[in-house]
Amino acid sequence: MSYIVSWYWDRGSFREKNEDSFSLQHVRAGGEELALLLVCDGIGGLPEGECASGLAAELLTEWFYREGIRRMTGPFWRRRTVRAAKGALEEVQEKLERCEREEEICSGTTCTMALVRGNRFVLLHLGDSRAYRIGARQRQLTDDHQEGGVLRRCLGAFGMDEPDVVFGRLRKGELLLLCTDGFCRRAPEAYFAGCLAGEREKRTLYRRLKGTGSFLEAQGEKDNMTAVLLRCEGGKA
Repeated sequence: MSYIVSWYWDRGSFREKNEDSFSLQHVRAGGEELALLLVCDGIGGLPEGECASGLAAELLTEWFYREGIRRMTGPFWRRRTVRAAKGALEEVQEKLERCEREEEICSGTTCTMALVRGNRFVLLHLGDSRAYRIGARQRQLTDDHQEGGVLRRCLGAFGMDEPDVVFGRLRKGELLLLCTDGFCRRAPEAYFAGCLAGEREKRTLYRRLKGTGSFLEAQGEKDNMTAVLLRCEGGKA
């Protein structure tokens, strides 16, 4: 099984800083292709949102290379990987809490992470960023952790709740898209399936992601926008 990956990251026109962070890692290990997709959106109503999201992205990327790749080999890898990834999220939470105690900086970030091996993936999710599986149809894989427009689950500021976990499989040609709320909030229903499905070239996928960002800005979106994308190609599952 092989992958094509791409990404898009834009500050938007409202905030001085881009408080989104992302990681997109694509490696070969043990004769198989593995990938980490991650988007984090710093909470704009709190200070140093870009630091919270950047810390989460950095620590989780380090975890992927230090432990995650090893956990993703062998049978029953998804449940084993979930346990280890939850430990990595707890490490991020501990460091954000330490920052609040020692530096008096109360910050937080959403976190949506996908670990992919072959055509199978596992998602861990906290917040209102989103994950979609896109083929002939578009399916939202995650729930928004919001009530009345207020974010209820995240890393950092309000303590860490148990992340949602989603297991799934990609068919040949399907896409896995992770994005922050700025990239999906104003998107029409099934919009991503219409503009992204069927594209096979990396540079074309990037152009489509960039074009999507421009379209959303034209619809009035001003927030930071981040998206990471993986297309599942042919090969052994």
